[in-house]
Amino acid sequence: MTIRLNGQLIPEKAIITELKRLIDFYSRHMSRVEIARSMGDLAKRAKDHAIGTQLLIDEVKRRHIEVPEADVVAAVQDMVKRVGGEEPLEKLLTQQGLTRAQLVASIRAGKQLDRLVDRVASAEPECTEKDLRDFFEEHPDHYTMPDQAQLRHILIKPATSGEADKEATRLRLVGLKQQLMEGADFGELAAEHSECPSGKEAGGSLGWVARGTTVPEFDKAVFEGVEVGDLSDVIETPLGFHLVEKLEQEEGEPLAFEEAKDRIRDLLRHERRGQALTRFVERLRKDAVIEEENEDAPGKWDAFLDSFLDGEKGS
Repeated sequence: MTIRLNGQLIPEKAIITELKRLIDFYSRHMSRVEIARSMGDLAKRAKDHAIGTQLLIDEVKRRHIEVPEADVVAAVQDMVKRVGGEEPLEKLLTQQGLTRAQLVASIRAGKQLDRLVDRVASAEPECTEKDLRDFFEEHPDHYTMPDQAQLRHILIKPATSGEADKEATRLRLVGLKQQLMEGADFGELAAEHSECPSGKEAGGSLGWVARGTTVPEFDKAVFEGVEVGDLSDVIETPLGFHLVEKLEQEEGEPLAFEEAKDRIRDLLRHERRGQALTRFVERLRKDAVIEEENEDAPGKWDAFLDSFLDGEKGS
């Protein structure tokens, strides 16, 4: 499969990189079967994104957009800090098959694109107070303080993912719950048995936890299945098995407009920026010559999905 944009070849690698990003994102929300059904659409989106990116890169060159070298150097140094130093960065580059020069060029290109996008988006009008208030009133459920609970827990992880080890771990926690019901001290048991740092550091205390901020299994059990002052049943999550005590709970309440206003402004700015960029890329596409040669063979992207997901599991 080959795509030419104004006579310039867009490497298949660029399309595959974007396709991997899409699969990685949707695999957190969809089953493998659902993703397989959507592969044709995802491949088309990956191609469109690769074309759009190249159109923007070409526009950067046409406009001669440059960035201060100091900004590029600062970005490289920031990356060095984030990965833990020069040596880890060099190892990371080697693993990805990149040179230092290619990294710098990629950072520079990204900053040039950011400047172009800023110029495109700058024509968008700022949100008015009415825009903000209208959005706030149309989406009341988005702007509430969530329920919160003060919790402490004991976490034990099974030795393996086998059913026998999982059942043994569950029974350990059942035994600990019985000890607590007979008067044992929660903090002492947490310090002795919990594999969460909170065990030894804080007697199992998690402090105040907001609804929706933990893994779904934990969240549902704590906020829908445990009364204040009670112990939970044993809760299984991807982190392991938990025994939870709910000490207090505070019900959520709506935010005032003034408290939500800045968040709404950021959201609307982001949406308008995205819409402006989409319109700009569409205008560039209308003036471009896009040729797709060598159509994808039947099942090509399904085979790619299998290879990608199986490779991720093995890594």
